[in-house]
Amino acid sequence: MLIRFTVENFLSFNQRLDFNMIASEEARHSHHIVKGQSKSDIALLRTSVIYGANEAGKSNLIKAMAFAREFIIKGVDKNKSIDIINFKLDKNCYQKPSRFEFEFRYKGKQFAYGFSISKNQVIDEWLFEIGHHLEIPLFERDDKGIRFNFEHDIFSAISEKEKQRMDYEAESTRENLLFLTNCKERNIKWFNPVYDWFYECLTIIFPSSKMKFLPLILTVDTDIRVFFNKVLELFGFNINKMDIKAVDFETLEIPTTIKKSIKKDFPYGKTGAIAIVSITEEKSYVIQEKAGDLKALELVIFRNDKEGDEIPFELSEESDGTRRIMDFIPMLVRLSKGDSVFVIDEIDRSLHVLLLKKLFDLVLNNNMFKNVTSQLIASTHEIYLLDIKRLLRKDEIWFISKTNGESRAYSLANADVDDLNLAKGYLNGRFGAIPVIQDIKELGWEK
Repeated sequence: MLIRFTVENFLSFNQRLDFNMIASEEARHSHHIVKGQSKSDIALLRTSVIYGANEAGKSNLIKAMAFAREFIIKGVDKNKSIDIINFKLDKNCYQKPSRFEFEFRYKGKQFAYGFSISKNQVIDEWLFEIGHHLEIPLFERDDKGIRFNFEHDIFSAISEKEKQRMDYEAESTRENLLFLTNCKERNIKWFNPVYDWFYECLTIIFPSSKMKFLPLILTVDTDIRVFFNKVLELFGFNINKMDIKAVDFETLEIPTTIKKSIKKDFPYGKTGAIAIVSITEEKSYVIQEKAGDLKALELVIFRNDKEGDEIPFELSEESDGTRRIMDFIPMLVRLSKGDSVFVIDEIDRSLHVLLLKKLFDLVLNNNMFKNVTSQLIASTHEIYLLDIKRLLRKDEIWFISKTNGESRAYSLANADVDDLNLAKGYLNGRFGAIPVIQDIKELGWEK
């Protein structure tokens, strides 16, 4: 679970910006909180919504997370510069490093991992185990090198030979590559849980993202297929069921060159191997091997006609809102299983407000998601989510404003807004979502 994300000197963020999922002392909707296993664990929220005017920096916050995640997972090629974008409205920032840090909980431990970088090199990098009154280094990197704390219990089974290899890999890590990334590339296992959290648990979705793996997921897991159909029923789409249709690969209407390339390069015999072929924005196939032959899987929706007979529909025949929910259903599956963090930019894109409210209500209140260690974080303009009596807690609502080109973020956690119409206040600029308000402390609440 995400505890905190901080960013500095990147896009519209000049000074350090702090976004966190830490629960306040608020009593409302206590079931939205996930408590840790020990006293040093931090109580965390299961959801957060981010508001702000156009160009205020909502998307930039999510882009900052996405950039950092991508740099951790993929790194950068040798002799190439790091594609960092400094804050441009302060010339002093051109020479300053950009800084990113994630605090998160995973597999019973809480970590703080971060780094500062320029266009040419990693300047600092650090990994700590953290808690309420706990901050223990695992490794730290600066201009003097990388230092390890081999006394930490994460190294309890490490041998002297492995320590020597760690020191060697530390010295040979390229200056434009994170040590954590190098560890994964060089098969150094001691920090796998940290890397795995970014790779497996943290998922970032932008408005153009599509869930093209849906037919494959439906094929390999019958329980998930049942889950999908149950969710469709909860959203009231009048869909009888969702299933898959196998299509002969040779009959696909795709360019011959692409078809030949897939047949030539497909990893035959490898378990779980797939290829994705997009026909249009709304239509795609998952290519899978079966007994040496390639098969294409297509999603099919069934509705009953007046006589009760099932009639198939292609996904391209559905509305934008239905397709958008379809994109989100695999996310809901992962959220229900725990240990997932989804960050979605413009979650309200192509969704009716009632569907959007139902989505949050489902994640927060349905028994399928009870006590799960997952989080849904999203930016939105939709004012009807601003409901602290029936839907959200105050500490789950964040606002981003921009002053002189610089974005800042703050939550409603400590604001006296219990008796206010939040939707009306948002439209009137009370929360900095309209660029005339600079600080929530200056609002002067009227009840």
